[in-house]
Amino acid sequence: MIVKKTNSRELTRTAEGGRVELAERHLGRYTDRRTYGMTLEGGVLTLWIEDEDGRRKTVRTMSLADDEVERVREDMMRVKNFTAFGTLFFFYMYLRDKLKGRHADPRL
Repeated sequence: MIVKKTNSRELTRTAEGGRVELAERHLGRYTDRRTYGMTLEGGVLTLWIEDEDGRRKTVRTMSLADDEVERVREDMMRVKNFTAFGTLFFFYMYLRDKLKGRHADPRL
């Protein structure tokens, strides 16, 4: 299902069974023409990048606790625009580690 579409980007969501997938495809002449996405299947969240040729590269995979799975699913289903997608993608790509204390600076 297409959630949002412009001349240069398209945000889609697929939800079937226990699987939810969000993807932001960059279109047009002045973009990198990649697709950035996240897939929640079972208790595993996978962040990936797909190039122009359709090859997906997994950039991060994480196992989630049972209580986190439902929260992540709800967050993914609430995404309605590119900013919300980018925020969620960035959160799980980088910030989640910092919040769990896996960073060098204890002031963060």
